[in-house]
Amino acid sequence: MGKPPNLYSFASTDDLVPPLRSYVLNCQNAALERHGKFSVAVSGGSLPKTLARALLAQGDGSAEDRVQFGKWEVFFADERCVPLDHADSNYKLLKDELLDKIPADLGRPAVFPVDEAYLDDVQEMADQYEKAL
Repeated sequence: MGKPPNLYSFASTDDLVPPLRSYVLNCQNAALERHGKFSVAVSGGSLPKTLARALLAQGDGSAEDRVQFGKWEVFFADERCVPLDHADSNYKLLKDELLDKIPADLGRPAVFPVDEAYLDDVQEMADQYEKAL
């Protein structure tokens, strides 16, 4: 049996941002040490904006507190079947809130959006994305 999931609760987004940064960077650093890359699946809603606040914030300067976007693989946990530039696209939301704002010295993540070629066939889009995963 695996270990139970963690559940954290915060009174506000302001209270969430610093621990979110620490949590993500701890996961990043562990993944980089073990695999040389960090894979993360992102959903939509308020998460991209909150991630941007946490990850683009000035760190303490230590190696452990440095975001290494150049070693990230970004996937989407619940993308909608809409064009990538559509207002309802989680990819667009993440791109606008975080990806386009990453300073060059932090590197560029590899981003894996859904394939727009399958917008008319939801099942095939899901099948193709499963292959990408």
